[in-house]
Amino acid sequence: MALWRFLCVVCIALAGSVALVAGIASSASAQQWTEVREGNFRLEMPGPPEKSVQEVTVNGTGEVVDQIERTVTLGATEYFFSHTPYRRMPADLTPEQMLLNSRDGRPGHLLADRPLTVSGAPAREYVHEEDGWVLATRAIYAGDTLYQLIVVGRAGAQTAPATRRFFESFSLAPRQAP
Repeated sequence: MALWRFLCVVCIALAGSVALVAGIASSASAQQWTEVREGNFRLEMPGPPEKSVQEVTVNGTGEVVDQIERTVTLGATEYFFSHTPYRRMPADLTPEQMLLNSRDGRPGHLLADRPLTVSGAPAREYVHEEDGWVLATRAIYAGDTLYQLIVVGRAGAQTAPATRRFFESFSLAPRQAP
């Protein structure tokens, strides 16, 4: 009888441990995606973002603008989104050149680069690598604003499902006719 009681206690303890481990594992693997809507854009981030504003001086014009940033850090991976208005850009600086300048200003070795269109606006997606870290970027230039979605992580971060969802979730509202 004592052996039977001992086995019951062990089974109950094991069942409780399995439930506890399952609860921890499911909460660690489940991401709480957060929708961000502001002005004319929408995107999803893999958690509640921290928001900050940085003053940026624009090369070539000296204009000081506010770059609004949002970040989410999950383990060794950081998801970063910014939008920066450029109201006084040189007339000869095309959106395509602006995106190339953004790409070429990144540190590390360029691994991939492709032009694309997002919500009808010119965009580029590129990946840099430096010292084992990957910097995957999707940059969109619409109207007078540069939008940047950046993921920094270890090798493979650029193709991870969370990165792809983050990048693909971004959209711009249709522009209103004047």
